[in-house]
Amino acid sequence: MKAIIISSILLLFTAFSHGQNTIHGKITHLESPLQGVQVTNLSTGQDSNTDQKGSYVITASPKEELRFSYMGMDTTSVIVEDVTKTLNIKMKQKVEKLREVTVSKKVLKGQKELELEYDSNPNIIKSAYGYINKETANYSLRILDEDEVGSAPQLDFLLTGRFAGVRAMCDPLTDELVVSMRSSGSLNRPTNAIQSLSMSKGSLSPGLSSGRAVFDVDGVILTRIACSTLWGNVRRIAFIPSYAGLARYGHLGVNGVVVVNTKTGTHTPKNADGKPFDQAKLRNNYLNESAVVNAEGSGASLPGYLKELKESQSTEAAKAVFEENKLKYGNHPFFYLDSYLYFYEKDIAYSNAIFDTYMGLAEENPVLLKAMAYVLESQGQRQKAHSLYKQVYKLRPEYAQSFIDMANSYRNLDRPQSAASLYARHSYLLEEGLLPTDSMELAAIMQREVDNLFDLDNGSLKIKKRKKDFDERSTRLVFDWNDSEAEFDLQFVNPENQYFEWKHTKDEMPERIRSEKELGYAMADFLLDNELLGRWKVNATYHGNKQVTPTYIKATIYRNYGSKLQSKEVKVFKLGMQGVNQHLFDLRIPSEVVQN
Repeated sequence: MKAIIISSILLLFTAFSHGQNTIHGKITHLESPLQGVQVTNLSTGQDSNTDQKGSYVITASPKEELRFSYMGMDTTSVIVEDVTKTLNIKMKQKVEKLREVTVSKKVLKGQKELELEYDSNPNIIKSAYGYINKETANYSLRILDEDEVGSAPQLDFLLTGRFAGVRAMCDPLTDELVVSMRSSGSLNRPTNAIQSLSMSKGSLSPGLSSGRAVFDVDGVILTRIACSTLWGNVRRIAFIPSYAGLARYGHLGVNGVVVVNTKTGTHTPKNADGKPFDQAKLRNNYLNESAVVNAEGSGASLPGYLKELKESQSTEAAKAVFEENKLKYGNHPFFYLDSYLYFYEKDIAYSNAIFDTYMGLAEENPVLLKAMAYVLESQGQRQKAHSLYKQVYKLRPEYAQSFIDMANSYRNLDRPQSAASLYARHSYLLEEGLLPTDSMELAAIMQREVDNLFDLDNGSLKIKKRKKDFDERSTRLVFDWNDSEAEFDLQFVNPENQYFEWKHTKDEMPERIRSEKELGYAMADFLLDNELLGRWKVNATYHGNKQVTPTYIKATIYRNYGSKLQSKEVKVFKLGMQGVNQHLFDLRIPSEVVQN
């Protein structure tokens, strides 16, 4: 009997792993395509190379690993999943580590110190690669402060005549600021600004050998900016012409970089009275509230169809908007998910019809199924959510997350025995070597799930209550995300406005993200103790995924965790707007966050 069970499991896993995906994508560096990037399937040895548009195509099966390599760039790799069809990779320039040297703090200051001095020191400007102090930079740099900026009649006057060899003009037809350097050596520079503009609209990629400078605005690298958008909002501006200063910008910076700090986009630490901090009293990690936006989004941050729905004067008008947009977005699952959520409180029958359409698109896609399951769970539709978690479990029987999601779903339905049975099955598969073992955080998370199940349901499970290693009054926050490729930061702000950040990015935690892919989980939990009472805030900054689609994140809030008074609340958020610190929710709970 045991042999039959193992054989069935092996057949199930084998069927899953044999499906091959055709994977395509685009490889870029600083938003420009990279030609000649080598894409290798490390399991099969198959190779592919990107074309002049940075595009590639390769085949791979789930759990196989693709490696992306290019001279001068950091090599990166991605483990393929069942839903992987698109992998867009942003490569980063390789930085060679030098031997450690000791530098006098009086000469070179750290980034935090430069940030604190920014308001009082006009020789500091913020770039995409950190704060630059012209007094200690290893190249010549001129910075125009707010006083000089205000004396210029228009934006292009700030650059022409102020920086040697630099010409600028605001194009009267497009309102575009065009900046170029005087021709030098072998660099191919235009003879005038109009030629620079026309070249950029031709076959050349923006910023590549066109003679045009690129722009670094509040730390974001752009190839085009509008004069009218920036004028009146410039706080500091600089031009980097030196090869020493441009090296970090790669090929984009070959014709110079205009660094702009705006009044609205430059945020530095302030006291409650709005004045710069007294550095003698400064404490790290204070949140600047003006840098946080609402996760619900508004205006330009919303998809066009959702903005139209929210502006509808009646439910019938909203239905007309939905039907009209369905002609354009009928193949996009997230259009139906957004619309389902909008109509859920207005017309349940209509929203259910939208739900059915969504399910037709999502029935074989675990990422889409999990997004809807999160939403249903937050709405209290536990049985409906359970059927979706069950579908995901069938599609991904070897994923640890499938066991956890199903077990928690059984608990939602007051079926603790079924939940315990699932954890026992997972333990058995680990012991038999049919699932990979964890060397990082998954084991601890799953143990907490099991312990909590036994703590609260020991009577029905007929087991002895286990000893706790945490305070019964503590609060536990559990975050699950539907797309394993998602990169984001979570920020926890305490009642004294100090924050702790957990950065779920490949740069910050490559080993953990690799572990997530190998073991099949996408979750993290945080315990909060009871020393600091007051209102806490939870924010998130989304860095995107490799499919350029939104990610849905489920936040489960457990209060009085581990006691018979334990309660649970589920909130779901759509992360789509990248690079913006978004406020998710508030809660009144105790003090510092400890990531376990």
